[in-house]
Amino acid sequence: MLKFLKYIGQLILSPGNGWEDVSHAGYDPKSLASIGLYPLIGLASMTTFLGLLFDQESIVVTLLQQAIIVFVALFVTYFIAIAIFGVLLQFLTEGEPNEKKYTTVITYSVALMAIAKLLENCIPIKLPLLYFLYIYIALIIWKSVRYLAIKEKRVPYFVLMAIFSIIILPFIIEWVLSLIIL
Repeated sequence: MLKFLKYIGQLILSPGNGWEDVSHAGYDPKSLASIGLYPLIGLASMTTFLGLLFDQESIVVTLLQQAIIVFVALFVTYFIAIAIFGVLLQFLTEGEPNEKKYTTVITYSVALMAIAKLLENCIPIKLPLLYFLYIYIALIIWKSVRYLAIKEKRVPYFVLMAIFSIIILPFIIEWVLSLIIL
């Protein structure tokens, strides 16, 4: 878990060099998900209960529903993004797409989304400034272009696909689930 967080820190501080370090580490994405991503998603969803500290009128059941929505949105996003990347990267990469590499990119990117949600939940007021985190996550994803060997002409398509499947998709899932559950 500590190495996972170390690489997330490197991606935040220097996305280009961070992806090079991730490339040299060569960890299995499934083990990264089990030791790093899933606990981080769980932590991000549990921080919705901080609403009890900030708002005395919060109802535990509503906060539990919100925690479930956050968890499901990030968890499902991870697997849908893997499916989308698996289908579309064959048109964007030079040669055959490397499943291990694109799953690693998705794992770290969804982890960054979980950290952004965690920060959102820890701050008692809604700050529009926090939404710039998602723009920075898009920049980090864009810097993974060399790591994934994306064709230079196809970079804009890759960035749009990645932004949709990793950044926008959790918001859509949260919105749909909140219509159903809340």
